[in-house]
Amino acid sequence: MKKLFLLLIPIFILAFVNVHVNKKTVYPGEEVVFTIEAAGNDIKFPSIKDIEGFRVQGTAVTQNIMILNGNMQKSVSKSYIFFPTKSVTIPSFDVEVDGKTYKTKPVKITVTKPKESKNGDFKLKLSVNKTKVYIGEPVIFNIQFFQKEGTSPQSIEIQKPNFNDFITKQISKKEYAKDGFNVTQYSFLLIPQKAGNYKIGPILAKVGYLSKETPFNDPFFNLVTASLKYTNIFSNEVDINVSAIPQNSVYGKFKAKFSADTTEVQANEPVKITLTIKGCGDFYDLPDFKLNIPKATIYENSPNIKTYIKNGKLCGTYTKEFTVVSNNDIVISPIEFKAFDGKLYDVKTNKLFITVHNKNIKKNIVQKEIKQKIIYKTKTNYIMMILIFVIGIIVGILFTYLIKLKLPGNDDLIRKIKKANEKELFNILLEYSYNPEIEKILKDLEENIYNNKQNKINKKEIIKIIKRIIKK
Repeated sequence: MKKLFLLLIPIFILAFVNVHVNKKTVYPGEEVVFTIEAAGNDIKFPSIKDIEGFRVQGTAVTQNIMILNGNMQKSVSKSYIFFPTKSVTIPSFDVEVDGKTYKTKPVKITVTKPKESKNGDFKLKLSVNKTKVYIGEPVIFNIQFFQKEGTSPQSIEIQKPNFNDFITKQISKKEYAKDGFNVTQYSFLLIPQKAGNYKIGPILAKVGYLSKETPFNDPFFNLVTASLKYTNIFSNEVDINVSAIPQNSVYGKFKAKFSADTTEVQANEPVKITLTIKGCGDFYDLPDFKLNIPKATIYENSPNIKTYIKNGKLCGTYTKEFTVVSNNDIVISPIEFKAFDGKLYDVKTNKLFITVHNKNIKKNIVQKEIKQKIIYKTKTNYIMMILIFVIGIIVGILFTYLIKLKLPGNDDLIRKIKKANEKELFNILLEYSYNPEIEKILKDLEENIYNNKQNKINKKEIIKIIKRIIKK
């Protein structure tokens, strides 16, 4: 009986749950793999999406079958991969095995601050062109990866820095040789959005080499079983101190002006007005400026911003175009905004005046007075009443028919539309800009005339729309 009892013990204790990790101390951003292992016939693992906010980025499952004393039982392991940047605790999870719930033990993962690597073959450096800036003042941030000449790794993976509270834009990548190293340099433009002291880095570069671990000498097996083994290279960290600027101001040195394609125009003809702002600073923080011109129709395009780097500064041009149509003289008042470049100052445009000729001309409207005849009461004449009724129906039908006929004036308008070039067509259609379909066509025409775009203008469709408007 004792021997039988000893044989049965392993069978009963095979149902178990364990958890283990590949390492308990890691650097920020390094991979952590924790594995839950369970033995039994029916195993249900937990669904784990994150560990203290760090997303689980991959899972893997392995399975083993065990036969003991004629009894078959399986062991299943499920691994979860995540990349913490601060210390976390993997909590206890419920695992169901053969209808019974087991709890895993919590595991603490410690994230330590890495030191800059002193590897002789590889180096990773971070640098900035200045460490003290204002909100909106651009910073050039560089990542340099140094690879010793003669080395040939199969894989190089460089971690992206954390640029929270900065607008970022990669501006260049270049490769060059320096002091026996091949250098790859990535440059970014950073525009700080909040005041404070910021630390960027350290970041990690993973350098992978082929590792051949096989008991065979055959080259075929060496090729099949080769895998990458990685060496971690850590960078230094950089500090950036960001100071606040006065409220409702934009960082930079700017000049602004208005210009027009003409200073004289006929009534209801379009004028192109351009706002241009040039200088160096935070162009992306400039407001979307508007024009306020009483009794005028204004069409506007979105701002066009073109930038470039000059002596470590973000310089460029902000351009916004307006099309103004008015029956009166056009006065463009100066726009003004506050800028800061170590000191607060006002940026102000010039004033524009456009003379409009033949203004305030109105079409003479001839009003016809219809004198009402005085009808005296007489004795009822039923035959006359029937006759008047019939004549009224005939007159109504004729009137309806006549309305549907093309009037000579309308024919003239349609002929003008057919013959007009785009600028002439724009002027013709302005009178009907209250119609949404015509308004869209006017915007397409404006882009073609002033921005050299190729919007398709369908005159047949325009004529159909005009006919519908006139019938109303």
